[in-house]
Amino acid sequence: MKIVITDYRFPDIDQERRAVEAAGGTLIAGQAATEHDVAELCRDADAVLNVRAPVTRRAIAAMERCRIIVRYGIGVDSIDIPAATERGIFVANVPDYCLDEVSDHALALLLMLSRQVMPSIGLARENEWSVSKMPAVRRLRGQICGLFGCGRIGSLLAGKASALGMHVIVHDPYLSEQRAREMNAELVSFDALISGADFISLHAPLTDETRHVFGAAALAKMKPTASIINTARGGLIDENALLAALDSDRLYGAGLDVMESETSVTPMRTALIQHPKIIVTAHTAWLSQQARATLQLRAIEQALACLRGETPYGLVNRELAK
Repeated sequence: MKIVITDYRFPDIDQERRAVEAAGGTLIAGQAATEHDVAELCRDADAVLNVRAPVTRRAIAAMERCRIIVRYGIGVDSIDIPAATERGIFVANVPDYCLDEVSDHALALLLMLSRQVMPSIGLARENEWSVSKMPAVRRLRGQICGLFGCGRIGSLLAGKASALGMHVIVHDPYLSEQRAREMNAELVSFDALISGADFISLHAPLTDETRHVFGAAALAKMKPTASIINTARGGLIDENALLAALDSDRLYGAGLDVMESETSVTPMRTALIQHPKIIVTAHTAWLSQQARATLQLRAIEQALACLRGETPYGLVNRELAK
């Protein structure tokens, strides 16, 4: 039994190695960057664990005996799921390891934007103690928190925003009216979301339908006093359109934990990080000691469960379990 980790960002993979060796197998870890790297590394793997490396159709075609690909995380856009399904390969994720962390991080970005914490820190560091140099700050209570996508993380954020006195509106085609009422939230159309919210927090997967859903047209319909927060996937926002909206004062601010380019330095990434109206964190919304340990353990456990003939609990292509 051979299990391969295509790439990882963790300080160590001791949990995985102990689990695999206890099961009588071998663990191989790499830092693949291209589909060719993935293909070569995973050619004779029985199971594959993946973070960011592109597990494309070509990479999957090179896998001679793989039975499962597990994504370290919730999103699975690094994996060509249709290609894996055609080959009868399970694709699984870890959907429940960082729910509190990400919802807390989204709320933290919302609060920092609301209270204009970064400009205030800048003034203090320059020994400037004049509120006349602060951007406009509005009371948070009574403002509208909009959620684009409302699964488990969005639901937690809805409760936290409501507790602060915000009115919560949600756009999610998979959310029922009953569930929205249980969350004390209002289910609305996409147009109502973007035109009505003071803060929009993104909690949707990246698909062909959602890529750049927040482009120039959507951003133009938002209030000029509104801010957008993204702890989901960078590709949900057209970054060129976001910069244009902020530069022309058609948008108040943005809080980003994810960007389209995270693996290499690009002019766009630099512009986002340095922009005075944007708060950027380094894709750490998921992070806590507890979340990291849970993520690594549940990922390797699912791979081993599959190789024992069991169905992994985070199975994404569920048609294969029939």
